[in-house]
Amino acid sequence: MDRENNSDIEINPLTGYWCLPHGQINDYDRRILTDLYLPLLGTTAYSVYLLLWEKVPNKEVVTDRKNHNDLLSLLNVDLNKFNAARVRAEALGLIRTFTKNDDLGEYCIYQLFEPLTPKEFFKDDLMSIFLYEKIGQINYNELIKKYSRSEAILDQSTEITKDFLEVFQLNNDDLINTPTDVKNAQSEFTSESDKGKPKVDPATMNQLDWELIEDRISQLFKIEKDDLLKNQELIINLHLFYGIDEIALIDLIGKTANIADNKIDPERLRRSVQDRFEKNANISVKNVEEKPIDAPVTNNLSRADNLLLEQAKSMVPADFLAAEKQKSGGFTGAAESKALRDMAMKTYLSPAVLNILVDYILQNSPTLSVALMETVANDWQQNEVKTPEQALQRLHDFQNRPRNSRRYNNRNKKVEKATDWSKVQSNTPTNDKKAQIKRQELQARIRKMRNKDS
Repeated sequence: MDRENNSDIEINPLTGYWCLPHGQINDYDRRILTDLYLPLLGTTAYSVYLLLWEKVPNKEVVTDRKNHNDLLSLLNVDLNKFNAARVRAEALGLIRTFTKNDDLGEYCIYQLFEPLTPKEFFKDDLMSIFLYEKIGQINYNELIKKYSRSEAILDQSTEITKDFLEVFQLNNDDLINTPTDVKNAQSEFTSESDKGKPKVDPATMNQLDWELIEDRISQLFKIEKDDLLKNQELIINLHLFYGIDEIALIDLIGKTANIADNKIDPERLRRSVQDRFEKNANISVKNVEEKPIDAPVTNNLSRADNLLLEQAKSMVPADFLAAEKQKSGGFTGAAESKALRDMAMKTYLSPAVLNILVDYILQNSPTLSVALMETVANDWQQNEVKTPEQALQRLHDFQNRPRNSRRYNNRNKKVEKATDWSKVQSNTPTNDKKAQIKRQELQARIRKMRNKDS
């Protein structure tokens, strides 16, 4: 049985409203909305949502806003029905509602989100089960057939699609050093599109007592929670990479904060954590022992691979790097540690997968080669390597396959050229090499967009 919630905010017909789009809604979205969302929304909420999209202003003059009378009249409903419909759309993730005050008084901001793609919708247990209950088995299965697409036709095909940078030319200097205007534009759009969206995987958050950090930081250093949340991704990554606990993080955040405005200084925090690690790294790892694997091995990997997996899962990347360098009689260089930390910050590879990457690189080079590291990491990220077991399997597949052969990505049936990692130079990259790496990153992003499921 559906539960209707009353609005928690006091809206009357004279309360103003403003519509803020998150992306754009197109004809395909409207079809999804009709097929998948209408049975869940009901006709009134469906109409409210579409009407708000039509009311998105052409220019940002908030003082020109209209009041809710305008919406109630067009929908021919009273305020109670409007609020009940609105909260249904909110519960389904289509609208987020905010209130704000200015010289003209309080008004509502309706942030509008596009519907989920069919793939996202049917993979969501709540949405999928709710739809099943609403429309029944026969209609549900018809929608599955309508929106599922078979890619079997691509089997044994050869892709000849050209990438962006194979067709269009960009200046090497601009590729390496992004123009300031472009950076400013990216920053502007990022701040809008990412507002209110969680940047950290919930599973990762469970590894850290974020409440403790919030409470202690606000009490001891008067740092606002909003500023802390703004830097949440950095703090979580520092914890995962260096293995720093909550108390140490609180201390480092407080020591590096800007005393003038009580704001977190991300660059100073990064440097402080790195300095702390460098002072201890080459000493503390001397006592790290290789733990034998007690549990029976049930996979097809060798004992050496299983031992590597055990170590990769039990150590943070910074310590793993230092331990590996000490095994060979070397030491962790500041540039190496920084390169690995930067890699951890800009990829979605887990700490254990990064450790497998470190092991592979150090087998082929006495130091962490940035070019080789970026090439392998790009390949793993594009092919959705998420676990250390998958990383090892990827390495074995690469080493055992015929040279210059093509391979299929089983996930999306996309044909791609195999990367010959062994040809990547381990010396400091030149400007041409940097441009080539940047081109590879751009091509990877374009391939992702091209292969995004509808």
